[in-house]
Amino acid sequence: MFFQNTTCRISLWLILLMLVVGSFFSILIPPLQSPDEADHIERAYLLSKGTIILDVSKDLNASGGMIDSGLIDYAAAYAVLNGKPDRKLSAEEIDSAKSIKWTGIKQFNPAPGTGFYFPVIYTPQAMGLALGEQLGLSIDTSYRLARFMVLAAIALILVTAFKTYPASPLTIALLILPMSVFQFSSASLDGISTALAVFSIATFLRITDEKIKANPWLFYALTLSVVLLATSRIHLLPLLTMVLVAGFYTKNKKHIYVFALALLLVLAWLVIAIKTTAYPRIAIGTSTASVAWFYLKNPLAFFNVLIATLSNSELVTFYRDSFLGVLGWLDTRFSEKTYEYLFKYTLLIGLLSVSVKNLKTEWLPQLIVLFSGLVSIFLIFFALLITWNPHPANMIQGIQGRYFLVPMIMIAYAISSGTKLHGGIIRKTALILVILLGMFTLFDTSRLLLERYYLMSEQQPEPIATVMTPSAPLDLSNPIILSLTRDRKLPLKRLGIVFGTYMRKNPGRAELQLATLDGRVVTMPFDLADLVDNHYKYFELDAESVASAKIVYLTGGGISAWEAHSEKGSLETCLIFEYENGSRRYTPGCPRSD
Repeated sequence: MFFQNTTCRISLWLILLMLVVGSFFSILIPPLQSPDEADHIERAYLLSKGTIILDVSKDLNASGGMIDSGLIDYAAAYAVLNGKPDRKLSAEEIDSAKSIKWTGIKQFNPAPGTGFYFPVIYTPQAMGLALGEQLGLSIDTSYRLARFMVLAAIALILVTAFKTYPASPLTIALLILPMSVFQFSSASLDGISTALAVFSIATFLRITDEKIKANPWLFYALTLSVVLLATSRIHLLPLLTMVLVAGFYTKNKKHIYVFALALLLVLAWLVIAIKTTAYPRIAIGTSTASVAWFYLKNPLAFFNVLIATLSNSELVTFYRDSFLGVLGWLDTRFSEKTYEYLFKYTLLIGLLSVSVKNLKTEWLPQLIVLFSGLVSIFLIFFALLITWNPHPANMIQGIQGRYFLVPMIMIAYAISSGTKLHGGIIRKTALILVILLGMFTLFDTSRLLLERYYLMSEQQPEPIATVMTPSAPLDLSNPIILSLTRDRKLPLKRLGIVFGTYMRKNPGRAELQLATLDGRVVTMPFDLADLVDNHYKYFELDAESVASAKIVYLTGGGISAWEAHSEKGSLETCLIFEYENGSRRYTPGCPRSD
């Protein structure tokens, strides 16, 4: 049933296509554009250093850890895009971010939201970052290596899942929605957790089908996957039910003990995480435990808030849209018609995927999976109610549609699994619709991402034209004042200046004088004869934060510094700033290198 050649081939081709498309989107999407992705990357970095439980900063009242300063600067370079749909990155900003290196200098940075997650689930990201750091790669290359590791892990897990138990067209459709593919292409937690959930469900259904004949590794693989999920996604705690039921199906007493151990580990981690994590995101008026106890004692109050939330048409529409694909930091939207089309299209695939025959013959395992999915949905609302909303709440805020992906996959398996992916004319029709959905995701999502991150909109001003001209020649009474318009707070390691020598060797000496932010004056003499016409001369600095700078005459003369004059009248000296973290900045309109 499970290893029929045609089904396996179709599944493998679909996964291969997902890997190719995911790699394409990984190149297209700028770094750290999934919500809270920077925090996830920092958690993965800490795992690569052996950190399991986050530290707590008393000053910030937030959990976090000692992060390489280069990684912090890299995250800050792309944070300028967050929530600003009209903001694009300039070529200078991209080049600067790409050149940031690992510094080896650690500083505390908060990542409180990830403190509740058992960090082993970040292993692919941690491996990519650690390998990049060990090989001396830039942080950008290390980050993209982490992205690839995640995507490869997702593909491997899904291939194994689909070979273990056949997926339905509806399951495939949920995995290739624009929102799903966007998250798979990032280095956040969503992709790995979704793949592990698919594997867990497939393994459970395989065990319940084969019962005592099931290979022992299936139960242990199921248990490990569920433990990783339940300790990183609290709303997936109901998956533990599948481990318990699978133990009964195998009729192996040892499996019941394994379930008990798994439950103990999950509960122990939850207690440790709650006790050790400081999470100051929102003031709810009392402790989270108190709010949770209130609603547990008054379940009717919870259902009243839940009904009020689901009665709000704007929130429900947002759930729909952000489930299908509100990309980036919830700032990249398709048209309203597109969301309506995607919703109806996915619903149609779901209807064509339903397996009534299988529901009659395999109703108990399907019921367990359905139960787990529905309870997970309730837990999403409950968890956000007690952590994100002031108490008492009228409605539950803070929920995004993507949170429902795994519960919906559970429901998809419950109503449509157990039959060949392409079995019968109805399934074949559904599979054709899935292929069309994949084509939409590939082409229309690409268009949206290009418009969001790269293409200039009509409202944006045209680039300001610049003209390069030499400064007045250096002499005793005329120093060359350097205009430092880049970030003056970042420590500089090198400063490059484009000199003009008028195609000759000029005798004499001059001096670069730097006034630092702490009030010191740093002087750096140099020979004029060593300068090359229209080339950068680099000055090595000792991580100085420079407030102002000028070239002062000592002897000789006959040189100038090139300047960029804009059509609006502004003037900037042609400089290259190389910061301590490895990033580089250039004066717009000037050469980026010799």
